Amino acid sequence: MKRSTNIALVCTLTALLIVIFSVIYFLSHKNKDFPFRCSTFSRYDLSRSAEKNIEFAISHDLRFETKSDGYLLLNGQAEVDGHTFILNRRIVFINGAKLDDDTYKYKIDEIITSTIDNTPNEFFNLLLAEITLDPSYLQLDVDKVDEGSYLIGGPLSYLFICQRY
Repeated sequence: MKRSTNIALVCTLTALLIVIFSVIYFLSHKNKDFPFRCSTFSRYDLSRSAEKNIEFAISHDLRFETKSDGYLLLNGQAEVDGHTFILNRRIVFINGAKLDDDTYKYKIDEIITSTIDNTPNEFFNLLLAEITLDPSYLQLDVDKVDEGSYLIGGPLSYLFICQRY
């Protein structure tokens, strides 16, 4: 009787230790979702025809501050048929939701144009159409590539790889 009690006690303690160490391991290795901040540089060639040459060279700074808000900074330049424009805008997100393991959806609250930005909205809207399907919301997939690097995808295609900071 005493031997079976000792075996039951050892099994219970072993199971308890396994649970405790599993919880500690899970909590210490859990990827922290928020805040998520990453940056990169990208080039976009949006020339739809030989009549207009439209290219963007911009740095992206993507920030999901919380599950419900964030923003995307776009800084750089646009070149349209040999004319160069400065691009400096912030797309502000609200009402965010995590749709699954790696997909986030935010409502676009406003697009703030810097005083130095002189890119015509007509051309900026072409860039915005590459990032979103609808200018009222943003849906992004955030896939981890390796330690600190993430592949950011829009609804139609992958957009850029960025480094988390």
